[in-house]
Amino acid sequence: VAHAFRQHSRLAYCTASVEAGRRYTKHYLNLSNGVEALDGLLTAGLPSEAISFCRIQSSQCESQDYNGLLSNLDHDMMIHLALGHECCVYDFGSRGAVWIDPDGTSSERYVPRAIWWGLEWWRYALNNLWELPTPRPPLLRGVNVERRFREALCALPKKQRTRLKYYRAFTADGLAEVRLLGYYAAARTDGDRAAHRSMLLGLSRQLNEKGSGAGQEPEAFGMSLHDPLVMSGRVPMGRG
Repeated sequence: VAHAFRQHSRLAYCTASVEAGRRYTKHYLNLSNGVEALDGLLTAGLPSEAISFCRIQSSQCESQDYNGLLSNLDHDMMIHLALGHECCVYDFGSRGAVWIDPDGTSSERYVPRAIWWGLEWWRYALNNLWELPTPRPPLLRGVNVERRFREALCALPKKQRTRLKYYRAFTADGLAEVRLLGYYAAARTDGDRAAHRSMLLGLSRQLNEKGSGAGQEPEAFGMSLHDPLVMSGRVPMGRG
């Protein structure tokens, strides 16, 4: 049975959809509970090759390891965010907590810390380092943490700031803020590495059946394969 995903927003919760209008959308499963989203996404019609992965550790959120969290923000996601694409992150919570809904009522929700804390920090850091004109402050469970995040951003090592700022040169014209969305549901397989491995191997089988998807070998459009063993003359050219 597919999960009923919900979008985590500072303003509202809504049912998630694979549809994204005319804007290109990338889908990331946050390892490892996030792999539970595989069934729902594939059933909804998302091609298996369109699924990517990310790693936001709740332990780093709890310890407020700002630099560590940004170190796990990978280049694939950043270039897509810079180009104005929508990036959706899926994760599953193991512990429920009471949240106040926009209408003032309260309800128990299983929003993982990686979604409500980690993504908010990623979003804030990129919006500011890329100098995007976003006016809204970062909120953690309704609390404005602008000052705390600003101090953490200023304290980042120069190497980290340089790594993230590299993508500023590629930001799309008119981009007001990064389009980073988080979806969540209650976990069914929390911490079950065997179950997660089985799901991932199932995805791998689908990908292997489809092949590379390139349509033609890279050599057909002027590229050459570099193989250090071949270049050393130790083995004949070929792919295994």
